[in-house]
Amino acid sequence: MKKSILNLSLIASALLAESIVDISPISVTAMGVDEKVIEQSLSIATKDEKEIKLDQVIFQKDLLNSLSGVRIEQTGSVIGHMTSIRMPISTGPYYLFLQDGIPVQSSGFFNHNGLAYTTFQSSSSVEVLKGAGTALYGSDAVAAVINVKSAASPSKTKEVSVKGMLGSYGYATTGVNLSDTIDENSAYRANISYMHSDGWRDNTKTDRVEANIRYDHTLNDDNDVKILFNFSKTEAEQADSFNDYENIKNGSTAPSDDPNYFTALEKTDVSRKFDYAKISAEFNNYSFNDLEITLTPYVRYNRNRYVATWEKNLPSNDNELYTLGFMQRNTYEKNWGKIVFGFDSEYTKSSLKYTQDFDVSTTGWGAKTYTEGSLFDYDVNYFAIAPYAHMDYMLTKQLKLSPGLRYDYNSYDYVNNLAANSTDSSNTYYRRASRTDSYNHLSPKLALSYMPQRDLNLYVRYANGFRVPQATTLYSVKVGYENINLVAETSNTYEIGIKKSFSQKSFLELAAYYMTIDDTIVRDSATGGYRNGGGTNHKGIEATLKSEITKEFESSLSYSYSLHNYDNDTVLGNNEISGAPNNLANARLFYIPSYLHGLNIMAEWQYVGEYWMDDAHTIDKYKGYSIANLKADYEYSKHLRVFTKVTNITDERYAVNARYSYGREDYTPADPRSLYVGLEYKW
Repeated sequence: MKKSILNLSLIASALLAESIVDISPISVTAMGVDEKVIEQSLSIATKDEKEIKLDQVIFQKDLLNSLSGVRIEQTGSVIGHMTSIRMPISTGPYYLFLQDGIPVQSSGFFNHNGLAYTTFQSSSSVEVLKGAGTALYGSDAVAAVINVKSAASPSKTKEVSVKGMLGSYGYATTGVNLSDTIDENSAYRANISYMHSDGWRDNTKTDRVEANIRYDHTLNDDNDVKILFNFSKTEAEQADSFNDYENIKNGSTAPSDDPNYFTALEKTDVSRKFDYAKISAEFNNYSFNDLEITLTPYVRYNRNRYVATWEKNLPSNDNELYTLGFMQRNTYEKNWGKIVFGFDSEYTKSSLKYTQDFDVSTTGWGAKTYTEGSLFDYDVNYFAIAPYAHMDYMLTKQLKLSPGLRYDYNSYDYVNNLAANSTDSSNTYYRRASRTDSYNHLSPKLALSYMPQRDLNLYVRYANGFRVPQATTLYSVKVGYENINLVAETSNTYEIGIKKSFSQKSFLELAAYYMTIDDTIVRDSATGGYRNGGGTNHKGIEATLKSEITKEFESSLSYSYSLHNYDNDTVLGNNEISGAPNNLANARLFYIPSYLHGLNIMAEWQYVGEYWMDDAHTIDKYKGYSIANLKADYEYSKHLRVFTKVTNITDERYAVNARYSYGREDYTPADPRSLYVGLEYKW
């Protein structure tokens, strides 16, 4: 098995060595082993190292927004983000973020900025599995699984490179990459980078460090190990949105037009800080015929600090987590197909301190007085374990049946460090007494794939998913919600698709989906409390076409159409959900001139259609936006590479997120036109 997978990767790489667009993509996310995307009975989008290098990734959106149906928008903290894949854009825990196949955060402690934990700026590839995950994935894998790959395979000969990039608004980054083969059994790759930006708006300065170390070692003919270390640290000032759209039109560089934001600047540190570190060891054993055994222990550290500027009293949050995890996977392959089975487990120790750092009296509706001190102070010990099994069974040479089953058990042991069943001085925050909570869920999966030819796949798929209530929704309780006990959300994804390859010249993928979510956990916009609501329906189509037009021109086209509605809600009926454009599109044209070997140029068009700003449809839709980017990469020699890009060429002034809440409009401004230029030198 080991040799066949390696040969498959080498053949694909050789066929497409000069190509930017990957016509025959290979993915590892679905089953944990390399598989051709065209043979998988699910929708998965990939981007490899060559296209990522041309993208010159600065923000999470640069890495992902060219993929069909994927929308990532940066927030006021610049490196923060919100995600929309088969769902409206939100901060909800409907996405499982992975780095090298390992979750970057525990399912009970979701941070919507989770991609900031990954080393996305130095990623070697990325994969997005759309819809509920396979049997390998549990809570949060409702709408998508995003897997960011860190360090690429080590080089066969010594490789040293230094890279730097300068850009608009005080942007600067520098990085070093090292790789070599130590001996016939060992090799490594390591990189570190530092990024700084003054930001195009006031109070949007950002500093970030990323580091990756990979060590591959062959123990003997039957055993090898891959050790990975990932680290990221971000400090980002946090600007506010605008309530007056004229500030968007005029290109205002102010951090806000709300006087309360400037009051916050005077009183506290309005910034976000993300800390992340993970070390893992992947042991692979091939000593049994047709069976690959994989053991992956890991240790992970997360810390998330911010001031809740959306709360009138401006409390500060500090959530720190230590995780010990273990993943065990077995892959048994025969001529009739394969079975993948194993289990995942995690133990997390978490502490959360939610603090009123100063006395304050708010004004207006719901005015209160808050005194300095702890609002919440609690610890949570979280445990999760999930056995699973997946089978690919060849009913005939053309017909493959793929059933899967996963059982998840998740438990919380919550310890309140303040007075039990008490409230703060403002009677806003309620501190539950110490208690335990547990959840369990059985997730069935089933797919059928028909491949009448090696270059054509027709498939249907069903996948059940779920997400447990987060620790903060269970224990950071608002007064009035003391007696509400939350249940897990459940989802069902139904999908049909077609994948077609055309003589190694183009690759087409079409998917149509219908997803239901029941017992949605909703946040009351007036009080901030959480409760279980009704259901929502999500449906759409996604299309991707990658083509080699000529030897010098290639293209990548992505389009999605979606509808997201409430399901007979008592207040909103079947209204279309806000923050959900029906149309998304991305078009890329690549130019690889034969007269200048090493030059790659890409012109890009990004489109986000109109959408409702609130669920009640009280005001008109936001118009959406359309922008163009131009990117180029030139390998002048085997030692020197030059790259540049211009984003938002026409200097379009628009909002990346628009909403209507608390009786007023709210717009997050987008970046203006920006220019970046970089150099890389290799030894």
